[in-house]
Amino acid sequence: MKKRPLIIRLLSYLYFASPLFLILEIMWLYGVNPIRALHFINWHVAFMMILTPIVGYGIWSVKKWGYYLLLAHSILLMINNIILYAVNVTPVPLWAVITFNILLLGVVIAFVRKEVNTPYFNPRLRWWEQAARYYYDKMRIVVKKLGTDKTIFEARSFDVSETGAFVVANNKVTIGDKFSLELVLADKSMLYTDGEVVWVNKPKKTDNPAGFGCKFMNHNNLFKKRIRFHLMDIGAKMKERAVN
Repeated sequence: MKKRPLIIRLLSYLYFASPLFLILEIMWLYGVNPIRALHFINWHVAFMMILTPIVGYGIWSVKKWGYYLLLAHSILLMINNIILYAVNVTPVPLWAVITFNILLLGVVIAFVRKEVNTPYFNPRLRWWEQAARYYYDKMRIVVKKLGTDKTIFEARSFDVSETGAFVVANNKVTIGDKFSLELVLADKSMLYTDGEVVWVNKPKKTDNPAGFGCKFMNHNNLFKKRIRFHLMDIGAKMKERAVN
């Protein structure tokens, strides 16, 4: 089973568990049991207990809003800790405030690094969400006007997965274009689905030839299995994912 990067999983788990950590902190500071600790939870602490799991979900989702929410939350929490200590609202010792803020600063620094934050802005780099892709240039693709039998052009595949293919073509397409597709496999069997253009590659822009990435739409598990078993039967080579 594909997993998210370790740093994303660990931070998500920590933020999900943060309400428990806050209760443990109150028990430590005031020397009370869990039930008594609940009486020390004011509106400010309750707000943090609700907010931090949401931040954890944002980290886990690997979306833009989650990235910005984490940075904003970390910075505001550092400022909040300093203010609370300065006005003597919290019994937390200075060394604990400094240590906690250093840890938060470490989180911020980690997430502004390109290799960490890039997946939050580019869905194509979320490799754990993507099906395995295989080199396969023997599939003929008949591209038709969506919902009709009118052929627009014919092309071939460059690589294929259960959920999409890179289509080698010089025809002009734009991201978001949708077509009906007739897929003719190497064994002459045929599959039918709709497809959507999700990215376009110009000549020499990448190692791929000119063409476009096409996401299969309206396909079921049987469609995926036919693609998967066909690739296994012909011994297609899995394509390595680029490390950015």
